[in-house]
Amino acid sequence: MILLIPVAFLAALALVVFFLVKAFRVAWRGDELWVGWRRVIAAAALVCAAIGTASYSLGAIGLMSTVFVAQDGGADSAPFPVDHPCRSKLRGAVGYDVQFLRLRTVCVMEDGERKAVEDVPPKVRMTAAASVACTAVLAGITWTVRPRVSVKA
Repeated sequence: MILLIPVAFLAALALVVFFLVKAFRVAWRGDELWVGWRRVIAAAALVCAAIGTASYSLGAIGLMSTVFVAQDGGADSAPFPVDHPCRSKLRGAVGYDVQFLRLRTVCVMEDGERKAVEDVPPKVRMTAAASVACTAVLAGITWTVRPRVSVKA
């Protein structure tokens, strides 16, 4: 599990660099597909994609480290170590569930109740969600508004 953290980091870094290089190329060079205002919108969508990738990856890597801490074992680790968010923030937690889609850890209490703990900062989750929504809207605008091509006979 510990090997997934650097792999995820390198993959996220590669995606962020790809999106930023692509945005730079679209904004400065352009081509026949990206002309006029569509070039600016496409570059903005790529920058939003880079921000969304970076923030989501930051949260996912934080959750992976939470899982790594829980699986570390050793003395005083039943049901999980002292520095696990479920044990350090809640009393009576007997299990946990990591939700990578929503970037949060949910602790299972003794009575079966499920409580979410803030192990990923809310600003990281909000930045990821807003950037993905911004990317979807801008990409939708760029692809639905096609440039007019004149046909010469």
